[in-house]
Amino acid sequence: MEVIPLILRFIQLIFLIILTGLIGNVIALDVDASTTARAAINFTMFVIALSWVVALFGLVAALFQSVAIPLVMLIFDAAATLFTVVAGIVLAAKLGTPNCGNLANDSYGHKWIAYGSADDAKRCREIQAGTVFMWLLLAAFSAALTLAIMSWRRTGGSVRSGPTMSQVVV
Repeated sequence: MEVIPLILRFIQLIFLIILTGLIGNVIALDVDASTTARAAINFTMFVIALSWVVALFGLVAALFQSVAIPLVMLIFDAAATLFTVVAGIVLAAKLGTPNCGNLANDSYGHKWIAYGSADDAKRCREIQAGTVFMWLLLAAFSAALTLAIMSWRRTGGSVRSGPTMSQVVV
């Protein structure tokens, strides 16, 4: 049992618990958000659910080496990394850089992602925190992806198929 992948999976799970609470609360307190804001938040929750599956499978694979199939871990970690970066970009782009404590000026437009709750400042802060933790989750998944690539290469994985020159007998 390797320690570094295990620590990475626990870090991912901690970030996922926080993200589930933040984004779940944004969804739960949604009153009248625009459809584009709902789509961005719902996509983020989909990414969180996918990340839960990948992190839990990675945790099981780190604990029990018989479950750890390097190519499967590589595909799972690559998918989680890709979806996490997209969700981080979507949240950051839709939110912008507001001062959540001063939303009095309506310069963001009625379809802004932080509007649509009884307490828009709270929704704004939760989305800001969710964006930060999404980027931290990306760092954890990127490290896990790097370890998965190294593990896959260690087991003889290659992009090329067929024997190498040292395996060819003349």
